[in-house]
Amino acid sequence: MLNDIYSIERSFSAHGLAVGTVHPDVKDMAKGLAFRLRLDAAGALVAIELIEDAGRGAVWTLRDGQHNGFPGLKTKAALLALSDEERAAHDEFWKKNKEPADRRAELRRLAQQYAVKDDPWPEPGHRRRIAERLDSLRALADNTQSASVAAVFERFLHAVDAEPSLLARFADFLFKALETRGDEWLEPIRTAFIGQIAVVIDPAFGEFPRDASDPAQIAAVSTALAAEPGESGVCALSGAKGALHDGNFPQPNLPGLGQTYLYSRNRDIPALTRYGRIADNSFAIGGALVQRLGGVLNELTKEDARDVTWRLIPAETGDKLDLLLTSIPKLPVVKVLAEDEDDDGEEIDAAIRLAQFGKEFTGAVTGTSGAKIKDDELSVLVLRTVDPANRKAIYSRRTSAGAVNAARANWREALANVPDDIGFILPVKGERIPVLRRPTRVAPLSLVPLTRVLFANGGTRRVEVVGATAGEAMALFLREGNVDARARKLLRLFVLRHGALLSALAVAARQGTEALKNFDPKTDLRRDALRSLAWFGVLLFFIGRQKEVYMSGVAYRLGQLLSAADVIHIGYCADMRGGDVPPVLIGNAVFNLAGSNPVRALDVLGQRFRPYLAWAKKSHKLNLDDKSTRAFAVRKALSQARRISPLAGGLAEDLAPFASKAEVADDTFRAELLLGYLAGLQKPEKADNSTSPQAIAENEGDAA
Repeated sequence: MLNDIYSIERSFSAHGLAVGTVHPDVKDMAKGLAFRLRLDAAGALVAIELIEDAGRGAVWTLRDGQHNGFPGLKTKAALLALSDEERAAHDEFWKKNKEPADRRAELRRLAQQYAVKDDPWPEPGHRRRIAERLDSLRALADNTQSASVAAVFERFLHAVDAEPSLLARFADFLFKALETRGDEWLEPIRTAFIGQIAVVIDPAFGEFPRDASDPAQIAAVSTALAAEPGESGVCALSGAKGALHDGNFPQPNLPGLGQTYLYSRNRDIPALTRYGRIADNSFAIGGALVQRLGGVLNELTKEDARDVTWRLIPAETGDKLDLLLTSIPKLPVVKVLAEDEDDDGEEIDAAIRLAQFGKEFTGAVTGTSGAKIKDDELSVLVLRTVDPANRKAIYSRRTSAGAVNAARANWREALANVPDDIGFILPVKGERIPVLRRPTRVAPLSLVPLTRVLFANGGTRRVEVVGATAGEAMALFLREGNVDARARKLLRLFVLRHGALLSALAVAARQGTEALKNFDPKTDLRRDALRSLAWFGVLLFFIGRQKEVYMSGVAYRLGQLLSAADVIHIGYCADMRGGDVPPVLIGNAVFNLAGSNPVRALDVLGQRFRPYLAWAKKSHKLNLDDKSTRAFAVRKALSQARRISPLAGGLAEDLAPFASKAEVADDTFRAELLLGYLAGLQKPEKADNSTSPQAIAENEGDAA
């Protein structure tokens, strides 16, 4: 992982981005609630505050590995001396009584009935370490901005030696808070009474320009701690000679991954001692560089950098998320790679947003929107939790902002490679009438979660399988390696895993809104299908099959024919069977056969289709004012029956190479067949001032 983070650090340096150094002993606090204890110049406790979440960079602390934390640390045990039986009785009461008044009364009872523990806190060794740290940080007192850091070390050492104990004074503050603070204090006070809690030590409010625990102090603290040079040598990463790092490597608390060791080696494995170096000292790296690596990770993973330089993304298997990192804070590459753009029904607004984002992205690369980003400096990194103590880089790529920008433009073209007629009706919040949603504008990394799902049982049941990797998605996006082979492999996955869902949705949509609702009551299947459809278009694009080509191809037109056969079958059932539609329509019945033996499928369809075509050729008197479901189904069937002959006539000739085995139906054929089946026949162009009964019937029927 060190090599990968070093690549990002070089990108920062190349762009002239200033990053504060972070000493390996500077750590984040654990996630969750903490109490802030404010001490005055004499070490007296003058105020307490709640920190709702001390983790993710809200405050910092110094630790030796997992020990000796300060100014953020944990209490040794509960403040009050309850036995196990008394604690169990209290827990039962707390569980059953949720009213604030009852809980406040219970906490008063605990405060009155049980004594405050008189255990020494912190331990003597912990106190000695705080004193040693103070010696290293005394120089910070010379700067008004950082003076609070040295002050809290001194004040805390005075406070823990004073009588009554600091914890006893803290407990007294909590007793008073029961009477003066709001209900939001009840749960934290209870936690302090009966269990371990996190505390953060700070000076009295307003004494210094900046609190000691403020993350803005990290750079100054890191510089002070790094003042003592280590052993001189050559850095294995940079090749530069200088003071080498000695001791623990940084252990940042990364989003989704938790505490992450940048480098660690078990000192108890004899095979690793052959060069006379063990544990962390087995890797020679510059001390200053180690601190810069910690600073880079701290900068990249700030909360306000979410979706700009970092984002949690699904892995190809399992429940844990991976962490995606990119190296340029000014450029939201993460959004390009990982964020889908749903069509929310406001297509004009969506288009404006997309155009604006593209303009900003291009401007950042070309320099037209300010300082130009250097074209040869961009790193993309994906980190994964392998086990509780092990994080690995599973994808690392050094590329350029220009290459990503070119790939983004190419991706927009690929997303347009889906027929305009394809989509599904979906409800829109606040709208009475559902709208036709086009395929989602998917991001490259959406490949991973989508390919993890196989739709079984006719498309209605999701089965978890192993998906494609983030590396495959990135290689496709950046057009690296054998793009054609990779796209064909991924297309096969989509055909096998999502084909049943798409064909089933096509049949349900053809039968009308109610059938679609019954098949997909929560609309989640349709939303998945819209993402899948976008990937069909993208992968065909990378194979070299643009829609202008494949829409006139034999596979697509065969799919359209099967779709028209379904529509005619539905119209026949509406007219002759009182609307009783069988579970399998005539086109759908031969759809799978068409994907493997299209010639045989066309023969079977021709034999079974004759009664329905004969019905369509008969005279049907339909009242143009009849807006019933039956009338719409019949009109649409008759319209498509009139337009099916040219399509069917040319297919037999175009399928001749398949009959002679000169060509075979592959996954590309099956994908184009599926798209044609979903699209169906194009709507007839409506002539100006066309008021003939036939024209009106055709247009009304195809719009039904």
